[in-house]
Amino acid sequence: MNAIAALVFVVMLAISIWAWRLAPTKRAADQFVGIWRVHPWGKQFYFDFFGLQIMLALWMLADAASRGSWFLAGVCIVAMPIFGAMPAALYFLLRGL
Repeated sequence: MNAIAALVFVVMLAISIWAWRLAPTKRAADQFVGIWRVHPWGKQFYFDFFGLQIMLALWMLADAASRGSWFLAGVCIVAMPIFGAMPAALYFLLRGL
C-alpha cells in the first residue's frame, strides 16, 4: 500500500507541475471555474471531488485520533482542496513516523 500511495503522490505531483506550467495562477482559476459553468458534468465533478475530500478528511481525523498525528492530519486536510489526492497520499506515507 505504501508503494501505491507513493505512486499517487509522485504522479499527482508531476501532473500538478505540468498543469501549473501550462496554466499558472489566474488561467488555472479561470479553467477551474469554467468546468462548473460550461460542462454539464461540471457540477457533478465538483460535488464528487469535494465529497471525496470530506471522506478523506474524516479518515485522516479518525486515524489521527488513534495515532496522535493531529498536526500532520491538519496540514494535509488544509492542503487537499488545492492539491487533491497528493496530501492524502503524503499523510498515508508519513502517518507512522
